[in-house]
Amino acid sequence: MNVNSAQGDAIETLLRQMGAYDIVKVRGLLYFMKFKLNDKFEISYSYNINAKKQYFLQRIKPYPIPQGVFSDEYEVVSFITKDLKKFNNAMNSTNFNLFLDVTKKVNSITSKMEDLFLNYNVDKNEFLKLNKELDDIVNEINFSKDKTKRL
Repeated sequence: MNVNSAQGDAIETLLRQMGAYDIVKVRGLLYFMKFKLNDKFEISYSYNINAKKQYFLQRIKPYPIPQGVFSDEYEVVSFITKDLKKFNNAMNSTNFNLFLDVTKKVNSITSKMEDLFLNYNVDKNEFLKLNKELDDIVNEINFSKDKTKRL
C-alpha cells in the first residue's frame, strides 16, 4: 500500500466525520472535499500530498485561496475545522454577502492583471497607477483591521 494513499485515506475518514459530503480522490494524491454549512452555502477544499509527504491545502469555494503546506493530516483537519467555524460565524453577519462579493472581485484581480500583462503592451505609467491604487486598497484593509475588534 502506498504511504501517501494511506495518509490520504486517514484524512478522508476524518473529513467525512466532520461532514464533508463529497470527496473525490485522484490516484490517492489529490483530494477534493465539500462541506454544506446550510442549504445555500457550501465550502470546498482541495489538498494534495507531495513527494515530501507534505499536504498542500487550498480553499476552492466560496473563493479560491491557498491555505499553505501542512506536515500531517491532523494539521489539515485542524485548519479546516477552524476555518469552518469561522465561516459559520461569519454567515451570521449582515455583511456576509457583501464580503463574498468584495472577495471575489479581489480574487479576480490576479487573472485580470495576468491577462493585461501577458496579452497587451501596457505602458509603465498605467502599471504604476494600478500599483498605487492597489496600495490604497491594502492600506484601507489595514486601517479597517486596526480600528475593529478581533473575533
